[in-house]
Amino acid sequence: MASIDETAIAAIFTAAATATSWKRTNLGLSTEVAHGGLTWGVQLPQDSGRAYISGSSGHGGDTCEYIEATWPQTLPIVEAAMTATRVH
Repeated sequence: MASIDETAIAAIFTAAATATSWKRTNLGLSTEVAHGGLTWGVQLPQDSGRAYISGSSGHGGDTCEYIEATWPQTLPIVEAAMTATRVH
């Protein structure tokens, strides 16, 4: 697992809270955000639970991660996902 500092983790979750493109998967809703020259996957569990960083991809290859957000970080991510996937 890559070493990711707390500032980068917070920035990734903040970016996910403004994401407008979400995909439904068998694992729940997911989005991709750019930070630090990499593309990071952020996942919302299918049932309930906190958001988490699922990995990154970029110049050096792909990584798998499991870095869980706090509840205060998760709530705006849920709002963004629900807004983006709402049927109008």
